[in-house]
Amino acid sequence: MGQFTVETSIKNGELTLHKIPFKNNTKVKVVLIPKAELRKMSFAKVRKLTKCIKGSLSDDIIAERLAR
Repeated sequence: MGQFTVETSIKNGELTLHKIPFKNNTKVKVVLIPKAELRKMSFAKVRKLTKCIKGSLSDDIIAERLAR
């Protein structure tokens, strides 16, 4: 499974990506992580922000690999 990370921004409620190194019509899962300056936050604040992320990306990846 390939992985690609890019920084962009949401404008008018839309997300546009350019020059992503995947073939056309490739099904992908998009994970949006708002950018935050974690270095400037206390550990408690960082933990609170990251704990509220719904779902388990690692469980999703494991399930996807087992399905192959």
